[in-house]
Parts: sequence; C-alpha cells; structure tokens
Amino acid sequence: MMRKMTILLAGAALALAACSKTETVNSPAVDAIGFNGAYIGNPTDSRAVTTLDNSITSFQVYGQYTKDAAQAVQVFNNVEVSKATGTWTYTGGLRPWIEGAAYVFAGYAPNTAAAPTVNAEGYLSWVDYDVSANQDDLIYASQKATGQAYGSNSKVIFTFNHLLSIVGFTFKSGFDADTDLTISNVTVNGVPSTATFTPDNTVTASGNIGGSWSAATAPQNYSLTIDAITEAEGSSYNNFFAIPQTVPSIKVTFNVTVTSSAGVLVENEPFTTTIPTTTVTEWDPGYKYNYVATITPESVELDYIQFGDPTVTPWTPATDETLPLQ
Repeated sequence: MMRKMTILLAGAALALAACSKTETVNSPAVDAIGFNGAYIGNPTDSRAVTTLDNSITSFQVYGQYTKDAAQAVQVFNNVEVSKATGTWTYTGGLRPWIEGAAYVFAGYAPNTAAAPTVNAEGYLSWVDYDVSANQDDLIYASQKATGQAYGSNSKVIFTFNHLLSIVGFTFKSGFDADTDLTISNVTVNGVPSTATFTPDNTVTASGNIGGSWSAATAPQNYSLTIDAITEAEGSSYNNFFAIPQTVPSIKVTFNVTVTSSAGVLVENEPFTTTIPTTTVTEWDPGYKYNYVATITPESVELDYIQFGDPTVTPWTPATDETLPLQ
C-alpha cells in the first residue's frame, strides 16, 4: 500500500609527524607553561549522543617549540590536562617557557577518541577516522605563543571547536490526544562515515580550528530509538554524530504503529523516505541538523468516522382551525 508522509528540514546552528627529538630543560628563572580554561565554541545540545561543553574537566595536549631555526623540540606528547580545585594541571612535571621560542600547542577531547597524529608543524590530524566506531563528540583546538621573559608569560587558553556534525530526526504526531504513536525500527541507511581530517598549518596567533575533512567514504547504517508519542502534537527525537560532508542521498526506513482506545489501528506499517538535499546541502562541523517527519492520519491512510453538519426536518404547518366560543 502506498503511504504518504511529509519530511521537513530544519538546520540549526548551535552551534572540533612526529617531532625529531624530545628535550627536558632545567632552568630556575623561567615560568612554567600553564593552561587556563577550555572554552568550546558553538556548543551543541543533544539527548541521544553525549556532547562536550564548557563543563569538561580534561583534554589532551601536544606541544612543541622551535628557536633559532633549530629542530622542533617536543614538550607535550598527548599529555592530559585536567581541572582540579579550580586549576588546570598536567602530568609529567612542569614544562618551562623558553624565552624567544615559538610554540605550537594542539589539544583535543575526549581522551577516548581515536588518537590523532601530529605533523611536523605541531598540528593534529585524524587519518581514516571512523565516526561509526567513535560515536563521541570530537573537539579540537590549536594555539601559538612566543616564550617571554620570566614573569611575562600567559597561560595557554584553548578555544575548542566541534569537528563533527550532529544529524537528528524528530518524529511528530498529527493525531489527537487519545491516539498513541509508536515509531520503531528507525534506520538511516548508507551514511558515509570514514574520512581524514587534515590540519591547517597557517593558524593565526589567536588560534583557529585549523583544518578540513576529506570526502567521506565507507557507508554505514545507523539505528535510532524513538520514544512513544502519547500526546497531541507531541514529538520524539534521536540523533548520531556524522562526518561533515555534502549531504548524501540516503534513505530512512521505519515502522509506524497507531493505537487508540479502540485498539491498534495501524500496526508496524513500513515507511521509506529520502533525506532532502536541496535546502541544506552540507553538514558542517559544529552544526546540528534536524529532519522532521510528521505522521498524520493521511500518512497512514487512516479514515476516522466523522459527522457533518446535521439538518432537522422542519415543522409542517397544519390547517388552521377556528376555536368556537361558548
């Protein structure tokens, strides 16, 4: 049986090479490199996936410096920076600032994400990153600094950005309050989910997200759980992380069950639809996209018994009779 359904689109902004040598420097008259803050730009919110925001308590750091055209010296190699009692600290002993040295710092979170590689300039890349196997928020930041004289160095402050997109689906009920709607077996089919993030080596002194994704490959299917909708005009939502990319032509399949006090009216009716690609053509990093499907009685070809305007047969006048008076 042919079924009809309207899919509406809403894109909402919320709005992430090894060094040649390692060296430890001991000098009492220098500042220790310190970190302060972990601001995350364009925060997202989500019910299904876990996103990172300004409440994060740790991140990972790479860092190196060059001075006088010498080889780069690595000072941080995937070191955890964590917040305790209001202060950001790191493990492995304090690293001193070297006056006149040009530093590049790069950080990411969470530490459960696939480990990046660091290039010769000190920036991070993720090669063949499989988002289907890493359904975690991925945030990234880089920062440049120059070592100053003792007492003049500032703490390193990262502004993290989200490297991934969030793709969500909202199902809405077009039924009355006495009708429950159950959406099951939701599958988003064939989403390209593997790509390489390449860093931009021209990050400004103020910091930058610094990079881009290659074209995504390796299509994967994503299964979503949608809560039952039990109120008029109610809705339910779920989502997943995706590689930023040109919006692919992918199908969404699901089943619809409609229940009322009269019993099951529609049971596990299958639907297939395609994500629109004309209004929003790109999934960009740090953005959350929401595809909305409204299920109505017409969608499932369900006719209800209805009543129209009634008519009442008019009174028919009889022949007037004369009432005699005694």
